[in-house]
Order: sequence, then structure tokens, then C-alpha cells
Amino acid sequence: MPTTASSSADAPDSSATGVCRVPPPQEKLVRVLAGTVSLAGLGIGFFVSPWGYLLTVFAGLNVIQSAFTGFCPPEIIYRWLKK
Repeated sequence: MPTTASSSADAPDSSATGVCRVPPPQEKLVRVLAGTVSLAGLGIGFFVSPWGYLLTVFAGLNVIQSAFTGFCPPEIIYRWLKK
């Protein structure tokens, strides 16, 4: 069957969302915050108390839920602070 697509699969598409794009500053900030909280939780869990691992679990669960729901508390706080 012939295809009717006029662009190849390798050509960049400006209408594609989430494909090879540079994240805006607030997304970068959220990613840095999630990574920092995860590493801090690992450090606290290893050096201070095993309860510190819960911080890493919380950060991971927050990232997963924000991927599905679009609700991300750090982005809300970031927008509130920017005003």
C-alpha cells in the first residue's frame, strides 16, 4: 500500500511535542530538583538513617505521578516565585 505521508521519519517535525526539544527553564529546574532530592535521600539513607531512603522514594513517585497527571508541585512553586 502506498503511504501518503510527505515527510520522512527522520525529518524533524515542528508540530511534534516532546521529541528532541530543549526543555524550558522551569522543566530543567524541576529535573535538577528531583535529582538533587534523590541523591540527598540516598546520602541520608546511607550515612544517617535508613529512613532517608524514603526521600528518594518520594521524589521518584512524584516524578512518575507528574508524568501521568501533569501536576507538579515544584513547577507551581516556581511559577509563584517568578511573579
